[in-house]
Amino acid sequence: MTESSVFAAPWDQKITIITVLVSLLILTSSAIVVWMVLYGVRSAAIRALMLFGATVALAALAGAVLLAPRRYAIKDDRVVIERAVCPVEIPIASIRAVEPLSPGSLSGSLRVLGSGGLFGYFGRFRNQALGDYRMYATRGDGYVLVRADRSYVLTPEAPDRFIEAVNRARRPHAGGGAL
Repeated sequence: MTESSVFAAPWDQKITIITVLVSLLILTSSAIVVWMVLYGVRSAAIRALMLFGATVALAALAGAVLLAPRRYAIKDDRVVIERAVCPVEIPIASIRAVEPLSPGSLSGSLRVLGSGGLFGYFGRFRNQALGDYRMYATRGDGYVLVRADRSYVLTPEAPDRFIEAVNRARRPHAGGGAL
């Protein structure tokens, strides 16, 4: 299969507000720390500690920018969660099911490692209904569950069209039967 379908990953209002506010907070506080280190704090140990804290905060912000889902694509023999670095690839042959997922299915989820709103919800999560899963979401609705070797929760624009496109790509791998 050489067909390629691309689906946007639009942000909802909540993600936009969280991202803008947290980014401004990190950037502003880091600038204040640098100013204090240059002009206000005399102790070398305190300056080093302050710079370390600012560096960690800026690294977290950069990590979120680089690892956030940007769009979803169905390319050749895989579903790709496109990010600035380290795209996530799910082989079509490994997909057992793709289906809409109600937001209530995510209730009680614990974030194991990842972002809980800064540039999206992405990383490793766990809850009683789904078990361990990877989420690459940019809004609080339109969830799609992809069951493969792992479970993935995505939020492509036009979830129904995304599900149809994945199922179309799966047909050759599923013996040509309807899914």
